[in-house]
Formats: sequence, C-alpha cells, structure tokens
Amino acid sequence: MKISVISSGSRKELAEVLEAHCRNDQVTLLDQSCERADLEAEAVADADVLILDCQTLERLDWAALESFNLKHPYSTTALICNADYERVLVQAMRVGVRDVLKHAEIAEQLPAVIERARIRLAASLGTRVAGKILTFIPCKGGSGTSFISSNLAYVLGEVHNRRVLLIDLDLQFADASFYITDDDSGRTLGDIVRRTDLDGSLLESACIKVGKRFWLLRAPQTPEQSVGITPDQVDNILSVASMHFDYVFVDLERTLDPLSLRAMDRSDYIFPIMQTVLPYVRGTQRLQRTFRALHYPDSKIRLVANRQGKSDDLPTSKIEAALQSKFYIHLPNDFQNANASINAGKPLYEIAPGGVLTRALIEWSNRIIGIHAPASGASGRSIGQRLKTLFG
Repeated sequence: MKISVISSGSRKELAEVLEAHCRNDQVTLLDQSCERADLEAEAVADADVLILDCQTLERLDWAALESFNLKHPYSTTALICNADYERVLVQAMRVGVRDVLKHAEIAEQLPAVIERARIRLAASLGTRVAGKILTFIPCKGGSGTSFISSNLAYVLGEVHNRRVLLIDLDLQFADASFYITDDDSGRTLGDIVRRTDLDGSLLESACIKVGKRFWLLRAPQTPEQSVGITPDQVDNILSVASMHFDYVFVDLERTLDPLSLRAMDRSDYIFPIMQTVLPYVRGTQRLQRTFRALHYPDSKIRLVANRQGKSDDLPTSKIEAALQSKFYIHLPNDFQNANASINAGKPLYEIAPGGVLTRALIEWSNRIIGIHAPASGASGRSIGQRLKTLFG
C-alpha cells in the first residue's frame, strides 16, 4: 500500500507510528506545509493513503482536496489538526476526507485509520470479498441461542469448508465455548479489543480453533475485562474479521446495549431465536419494536423457531399471525442429543451426525450459502423436503 504523508510539524511522531505499523508499505514523508502541498505531484497523486498534518487550516485548499478524493475514490484521506476541530469535521466530510484526528491522537488512532484503509483497498481491488456478518439474539432467556449459533458455525465450517468465526458478545454469561470445546486456552475478546494494530493474523491468534475451519473468539472471562469496551472497538473487530473470514457469527445477549446495537447495525442478517410458547412470543414482539425503531428492513430479520415438537407448542400459524412475520426456519426438538453434546463439550455434528437437529442445521447451512439440496445421509423424507413443503 502506498502512503504519502505531508507534514511540517509532527514528522517524528508520525514516522514512529508508520515504522511500527507499515513496515511492508511504501511510505513517503514530505516535509512541507499542507497549505502549499501539490496534490497532483507524483509522490502524492497515486497514494492509497494521504495523511495531511496541518499546523493551520487558514489557507488549506479544500477544493484541491475534494478534487483529489474524487479522482481517487478508493483512497483514504486523513487530516490531522487541532484548531476548530468540530468545524473541520463538517468541512472535511464535505470534501471526502474519511478521518480527522487531533495531534494528541496520532499514536492511538492513526494505526486504526491505516488498517481501515487497508481493508477498503483490498475490497476495491477484489482481493477478497468481505465475509457476511450474521447475528444471533435470544428473544427470551433460555432460547438456546448460544448452542444453536455455535453448532451452526461448526457445521458451516465442516460441511461447506468455509472459514467461520464466532464472536461471543454475551458479556454477561460468556458460555458459547462450553457448548463446543473444553479448550480453555487462548486469549479472549478483552485481550485484543483495544489493540489499535489489530489485523487478521492477530485476531485469529486470539481465537480457539474448533475443527478444521471454525474459530471461536471467547467473551471476556472476568467482568473487569468487559468494562470500557466501546461500540467503535467492536466495529473495528467486525471490520477486520469480515476481511479474514468467510462468515462472522455474533452471539448476543438479550440485553440491548450500544455494543449489541453496533453489531446488529453491521450485520447482513439478524436471527432472533425463540421457542413457540407464549413468553417467547411476547419477548419477540418487544424485539420487533426495537427493529422497527432502528429502521431495519424486514429482509434483514430472519425469525427462527427452536425446539419444535414439544407438547406445549403453540400452533405456528397463530404465532406468525401474532408476530406478522413468517418463520425463516424450524429447528426440531432433539433434547437427548443436544444434552449429550453439551455435557461432552463437543459439537452436535460430532455427537449425533445423523440426528434430526444436526440435519436441520445442515439444511440451514445449505440455505446460508445458497444450496437447497437435502442433507446428506437423511433417510425417508428429509428435513430439506419438509422445509420446502413449509416454506415453498
């Protein structure tokens, strides 16, 4: 990546940050004032990242800056300044500047700016299509969300050979790992969330690898590690993860807080998990009101019925009428195999590869990647055929 820096005041501090985080990049440091900079010069014109370290903004050529950004739509322009910070933010946004930093924030914020630029550039060159972000949220406590999301992620990796990451954002209980592994090693979300130099390799090194193509990033194991985690930090992890994995699963707690909202905002799809009994219907209705308030389109929300087939289930038609929403998928009740999986700390796919819930998860994974064939190994009328009958 080509990085051009125009500075006449903070060159030493900028050089230290760039030396630490851009060793494999082509970096050009130009000792001149931003007001006199020629943005069409050879050293600047083809930059993937342009950093302007301004001592004063009185004579900055905003029109030239806008022209540069229009000519280089996949480049990232960052402005470093102090004076009239709030006013500069507005003006910078108008001319296409992506990041505005204060001088005191160079060491802390500039590495994240560069990493975001790297991700944008990779996406623009087609070197990697960003992975999809799928979020799972319980409609009420005890819905089985962590068990379902972790086992679906494992199936997606094992059956379809996709690189899958599950991020446990249930900071209250942090129990996703207990469903699929007894490996207590490795770091957690709390160890890396504040890293400004986060990249795909560092993220992967903090995860537990479960199976051939599935990684788990555990939630912090102590309350102290969770304190102070910000939505922007979660956003940064999701950005890095989506460029390093084919699918990023996010397991949320039921409490809606700024971290959960940021994860849902970034998601391609949200899967509310419920059981078909009255308390879950009420909980789902409250979630639906939140989704509407956030202006999420109906196509983003995919309602899941879990543990179907119990004697106390309400009729599906009545639930769908009450919620004014169709179920995306029904998951059968398979208590014996699910319980054996949880007690063993192993994925359901390993414990009961031919079980009814396992086959349903395989069918769900098929739908995620666009395959509608019946699950392999199913006898008689498959789960896929039943789903086709139910959903068309």
